[in-house]
Amino acid sequence: MTSRLAPDLRRTQVAPSLPRGARRAATSISLIFLLALGAAAPAHAQYLPSQPVSLAHGSVVIGTDVSFSTSTTDDDSAWFNYTDYEHNTMRLMRLGVSAHVRLNDRVSFLSEVRSENGDHIRPYGLYVRLRPWKARAIDIQAGRIPPTFGAFSRRAYANGNPLISYPLAYQYLTSLRPDSVPADADELLRMRARGWRPSYRTGNQSVTTGMPMLTAFRWDTGVQVHAAGTRVSGSAAVTTGTVSDPRVRDNNGGKQISGRAEWQPVIGFVLGASAARGPYLADRVRDLLGRTESSYERALGFDVECSRDHWIVRSEGVWTRWDVPTLPTSLGAASGFVEGTYKVWPGVFVAARADRLTFSKVTGTTQTLTWDAPVTRMEIGVGVYARRNLLARTSYEHNWRDGGLIRSRRQLNVQLQFWL
Repeated sequence: MTSRLAPDLRRTQVAPSLPRGARRAATSISLIFLLALGAAAPAHAQYLPSQPVSLAHGSVVIGTDVSFSTSTTDDDSAWFNYTDYEHNTMRLMRLGVSAHVRLNDRVSFLSEVRSENGDHIRPYGLYVRLRPWKARAIDIQAGRIPPTFGAFSRRAYANGNPLISYPLAYQYLTSLRPDSVPADADELLRMRARGWRPSYRTGNQSVTTGMPMLTAFRWDTGVQVHAAGTRVSGSAAVTTGTVSDPRVRDNNGGKQISGRAEWQPVIGFVLGASAARGPYLADRVRDLLGRTESSYERALGFDVECSRDHWIVRSEGVWTRWDVPTLPTSLGAASGFVEGTYKVWPGVFVAARADRLTFSKVTGTTQTLTWDAPVTRMEIGVGVYARRNLLARTSYEHNWRDGGLIRSRRQLNVQLQFWL
């Protein structure tokens, strides 16, 4: 990762609005939409499958999700769209395969594996679902389970996201890490706006990515209980990691407790609330410090969805606090977004999202600043369904923040997505 990003560290001015990759991206845009229009033609559309593969009289169902995204930014300039898997979400080829195996009316096994940009195949989800009572909408899931916290995390797949980018709370990397901590406020402020490669002296000193407020790219491991009624539903879970750092193997011997409740008083209107609390810092870091202070992460979220006629409007707010043993106060972050989708005519829609991420202040030796640089993102886009399960879309995205080497980035993004 360091070798890819090192050339950009030598830049002394803000990057131009259209970097060197603009011409190549424009070509990719044309190709993507030509493919989509070709697939829409009746003579060719019949060659694309439209349903998941069903075996053993429906007891085994296999689906897939394939997407290709590109943009007008250079490959090594993912300053605002970098993920904890060290990929640029705007230059991403992703292949996912899911399977649902139903043993009987009460026991099912579900799994999903993914590969991004040809990297290793990773288990995204792998869990068993138990339904103790046939007449009650209650199920228990155990393994690498779907997220309990938040609304967007539950629709961040297939065509659930109306735009190409992800909300800042679910993707943007902060300068905090679970395997190392800043020695003091001054060291923390030196990593401001460097969530893609923060490094500290205490703990793991290698250069790697920081944590987002909560991630949409990994599922946690644990047990979840879900119950649904006519208007109210809820979930509760105990997991190995936290919303910022989901894990398969435990790194601190603690567990996160999370919950979510939804209320739908009328059709087309949903209110949701989420909460989570768990230790995020690795035990080996705490052992180095020789301290017993708290190292918990606490998160609280609220969301609302309204839909009517051709409109869908969603909004979500998230508040998170991390305890850092080397600092006198905990570190806070808050993020919120509003997005809307309007169906212009059958198969064509427009969408927009306004997004903001802010941080609490800390006081160093010579200055008082937010511990990370606040970020704002605006995105507008249009999507065309060539088929029910084939979507081509493009969006214009503008990111800017109050700090860092690159303070502003404008880019045009395109994506082609197919799923079963």
